[in-house]
Amino acid sequence: MQRIFNGSAKRTLQKMVDKGLMKVSDLDTPSEGWFIAMGYDRDKETGKWKRLLRTKCGATPSLRLEQIPKWTNTLTGKVTFDPVEYEKQN
Repeated sequence: MQRIFNGSAKRTLQKMVDKGLMKVSDLDTPSEGWFIAMGYDRDKETGKWKRLLRTKCGATPSLRLEQIPKWTNTLTGKVTFDPVEYEKQN
């Protein structure tokens, strides 16, 4: 899979960390938009993300669970979120 963030985006993120606007650990979890785009919905009672099998309109997710890409921290390059492991825990 080709990296989305190359040189200039990494430099921008590193400057934000250096100035104290964010921490490197802030990039360890995917954003809310990523979860929604990958077919998850937040459970109102527990606050955890649940994978949708069908939406309210009857649509199914376009990606199977095994095809969802793992989330990597842009600055460290480490895999910090694996959807398959997340599903096994919940």
